[in-house]
Order: sequence, then C-alpha cells, then structure tokens
Amino acid sequence: MKNSIRNFLILVVAIAPVSCLQENKKNIPAQELAFTKNNWRIENVDGSTDTLKVVDHQGKYAMFLEPSQKAYLNGKEFKNFQLEFHCNGQVPGLGFRVRDKENYEYLYLRMMMSGKKDALQYIPIYNGSLPWQLYNYPKYEGSAEYPRKEVAILPPFLENQLVHGKVSDKLLKVLEEEGIIFSEESFLDFPDETISYIYDPQSNKALLFEKREDGIVFLDISTWVHVKVEVIEDKMSVYVEDMDTPTFVVDNLKRDSNKGGISLYSNFGQVYFSDVSIREIESSNAPKQRDTKKMISPNYLTKWQISEPFAKDSVNFISQVDSLFDYKEKFKTVTADMDGLLNISRFYDDMNKTVALTCTIVSDSDRDVKLNFDYADHLVVLLNSEILFDGGMNFRPPPEKGMEGRVFVNDEQTVLKLSKGSNELTFVLSGDKRQKYNWGCVAKLEDLNGVSIE
Repeated sequence: MKNSIRNFLILVVAIAPVSCLQENKKNIPAQELAFTKNNWRIENVDGSTDTLKVVDHQGKYAMFLEPSQKAYLNGKEFKNFQLEFHCNGQVPGLGFRVRDKENYEYLYLRMMMSGKKDALQYIPIYNGSLPWQLYNYPKYEGSAEYPRKEVAILPPFLENQLVHGKVSDKLLKVLEEEGIIFSEESFLDFPDETISYIYDPQSNKALLFEKREDGIVFLDISTWVHVKVEVIEDKMSVYVEDMDTPTFVVDNLKRDSNKGGISLYSNFGQVYFSDVSIREIESSNAPKQRDTKKMISPNYLTKWQISEPFAKDSVNFISQVDSLFDYKEKFKTVTADMDGLLNISRFYDDMNKTVALTCTIVSDSDRDVKLNFDYADHLVVLLNSEILFDGGMNFRPPPEKGMEGRVFVNDEQTVLKLSKGSNELTFVLSGDKRQKYNWGCVAKLEDLNGVSIE
C-alpha cells in the first residue's frame, strides 16, 4: 500500500507561494489555548462529559487525561494551522479537522516505539473506526526519537531474572529497593529483539529496559516530549523535539480539507498535555500540495460495486452472495483512494457485518493472471463463483500475516484463471468483529496484457 515535478516552470511557480506562506506564518501570532472550561470540554469513552483536570506534573502546568478520554477545543475551527504542545504519556493523540467525534483526522504517538518506523501513526477516522492495519508505513507511519529517563541501573548478574512472563519476586524486590514499585501481576515481554519492557496491568505502568556494559538500565517513557504539527491543505508535517526539521510527513491526508475542530486524546494510559498553542495559516497563502506523485498504477482494482452490509452465514455465505446478486440494483459504486486502498468504514459503520464487492475483468483470451491483494479482517475471494481464497485474522493475526496484520498489497497472491470475455471477481469482506478497527482491502493485477478492468 505503497512523479516528481517534471519541469522547471512548475518548480518556479511552487516556490513563490511557499515563501509567501513562511512570511504569513511569522505575522500571525500563536493563540495560547489555556486549560479553562471555556476552552476545553472533557469527554469519556462512553460520551459523557467529565471534569477538566489541571495539575502540576514534572514541572509543567498540565491538562490531565485519564485513559481513553478526549479533550475538545470549544468554539474554534481550523483548516491550515501550526499546533505546538508538550505531551507526557504512553500514547498521546491529536485529532484535527474534527467534524464530529466519529469523523476526523488523527495522529498519535507510540512512545514505546522510539526510533522505530512506526513510532508515529496517521489515520483518517470515518464512522469511529481506527483502521491502523490499513494505513501503514512508509506513507502513514513514521519514525521519531522520543526522550527517555533513566530510573534505575541494576547489576548485570540479575540478567537471569529477565525471563518472559510473570516477574520474579527477586526482581520485584530489587526494583522496590530502587524506589520502583510494581505489583505481583507484572510481567516481562520482548515483542522483538530491540524492545524489552516490564508492565504492570494493575497500575498501567511500564518501563523499558536494556542491557549495557554497566548493567541493566530501566527507562521511563513518561517524560515530556515537544511536538509541533503543521497542516497545510492535504499535507501534514510532524516535528518531535527538533522544531526545525520534520521527522514525519504525510503528503496525502485522506479526509477533505475543510475547517474542523481540534481535540487531544489519551489512549492506553494516562496522558498529560502542556504549553498548547495554535497559529492559523491563511488559506489564501497556503500552497496547494496535490501533485502527480499520488497517481497509482492502473493495475490496481480501484472501482467496485458494493452491497449493503449483511450478517454473514459462515456455512452458507455463497448462497447469501448469490441472493445479493439477484438485487444488483441495490449495489452502489465505490472508489478506492489514491493508494488503491478501499476502507469500508468510509461507507458503512457496522463493523460486525460483511459486504460483497464485485468488479468485472475482461480478457481477450483464456489466460492466467496473478492477483496480489491484502485485507482486514476476513476475506473470501471468488472468481465466477469459484472460491480461490478464504482467510481471516480474527484480530490476532496468524504468524504468516506478519507485521501485526498490517495490510500490504503484495502480502497475498492467487491466480485468476480468466476465461475469454467478462469475468466477475468478488470479494466477500468482513470487519474486525472484536475491536471494530479494521475493515478494508487492496488488490491489483500483476499483468494487464490483454486484460481490462471494468
């Protein structure tokens, strides 16, 4: 899921508005977004409102959010802007161009993933879904270096206590002697060869640790991080710690670029925000970002007919699909985005359901063509009513899916045995029934020789 400007004239034209924009940003003062009830509304995960909590945390005057809480900025909307803040917590997030609580652009920071390619995540939110498996690197996830605070150095001989699973009483006692309290429910985990951590589900507290020559160093990710986010038309630039050079740039924001609200989020733990300010960028001085880099190969299947959602019968779903085709007039045309990705939550909000997607492939002769594709959460592929593929993730992706189930067009392949003339390709696609996050697919033909897509 994965052309440059070709002539000097276009380049010259593009430079002038950028220079004008830089001057414009200098002249418009930033608005300090003070933590007052007039400015901010706190909302819980169930939609109820809560009290605005302002505290002194690690030397900063901060707004405190409980896990899964959101803070909405009252009465102000922005299209193009520069937002700056400090945050402290496991997974702080920013919503912008917010239309309502179910539809907005979203950026969040994975503090545990410092230095990795998925330390930052951008997702367009439609109908409340959070499709992180669909929008991934290199376009929609990026790297960032987050500061760490050393809280303890244990002697090297304790390395034998660093075993996956429940933390030993000995390690808990040694940590307690260092002033670090973890409950008996705590465990050690090693997601990959570069990340090791201890986690306490009782307090939702986590520390990273790493082995060095001087011992076993425990690192706290709950430190202040300086962030700046600049949004201009369909481009977002994210700065972390270094306010001069962006660490992550998204050139293709998915939702429309209309004005919308601002919100701050807490996911997977408590989060603090401080020093929040925003500077509006005048639309008349903002350069347009769209260019030919965003054109994709014609091999992608981008135009589909989609059914209304239905409850899939796991045994008799073929007859269900055949019945749907008897009412083809109820299907509607949908188009994949500029990456060829079809995010079903753009069209429907019930992720416990299934949809049927169809398109017609016309071949000038009998031939075999390889289809590359990927999906979330469960997919059945049919060609002319014959099942070619039937697979699913059930939230916990099987090992062969890799990359935590992220959707990449070359992850799956099947061969389409096309007949001369029209062939009906059908995807029967089910949503993420457990978490209601991911519901989408991407597909392309390896070869278009003698083949056309209708």
